[in-house]
Amino acid sequence: MIQGLKIKFAATGGVKLTQSVCSLLHGVLMENIDRDYADVLHMQSLRPYSQSFYFDRVSNALYWQLNALNAQAKDELLAAAFALPEKVLLRQKNMELQIVGKEYLLATDYEALAEKYFAHLLAGKYLHMHFITSCAFKSEGQYVIFPQPQFILGSLVKRWNAFADKESLDAQGIVHDLAQEVYVADYRLRMQAFSVDGARIPAFRGDYTLGMKNNLMSNRIIAMLGEYANYCGVGIKTALGMGAVRTSLKGRFY
Repeated sequence: MIQGLKIKFAATGGVKLTQSVCSLLHGVLMENIDRDYADVLHMQSLRPYSQSFYFDRVSNALYWQLNALNAQAKDELLAAAFALPEKVLLRQKNMELQIVGKEYLLATDYEALAEKYFAHLLAGKYLHMHFITSCAFKSEGQYVIFPQPQFILGSLVKRWNAFADKESLDAQGIVHDLAQEVYVADYRLRMQAFSVDGARIPAFRGDYTLGMKNNLMSNRIIAMLGEYANYCGVGIKTALGMGAVRTSLKGRFY
């Protein structure tokens, strides 16, 4: 089970809120879920959810999106978020956010995603990724702030394998093999740090496109993982609001 929830907040007037508010909302969420489940989550290295906080210029509103990556996260986390009162207090900023709308997004599951990409023709060979919150990776204890294919694919394979029931991608060396079947077709990125508990994490935002070569099986897996990225996020600290991405599969590169 994969399910999303979008919560709309009223604009805050002259107060500017950044993507990092998501880490504060994470604290609100933890206060409103079952304590035993919260303890279980704190012991997990990969959390079964992702979240993001962003401003939409078209609707002039702030959005908090939560994505549950398994059924328990849906039942525990999304239900708690949906039950939040009309006003949410951010204690660290001593301010309230007013909720003006809540909407469950279309649900899917791992089997449905696998069937979509293995039973039908692919819509294209270019995977475009638009990072709506800052993204970074970690390798050998150091932050990596350029989205190399092996880091993107490694992040997605790890999350897929952690939460998929039967559709595991467990072939030895699969991340290396997949990375050999893509190339960087385009990117327009900028540095934008993400703050967590006062610490600034070096990171990037922007647009990034991977071109896929001629290995049909690899292309199917990569396209499937590309759609999964919309739910699970990419890179580190996706549970605190980093690495939120919107992806699309394109037939031609422009």
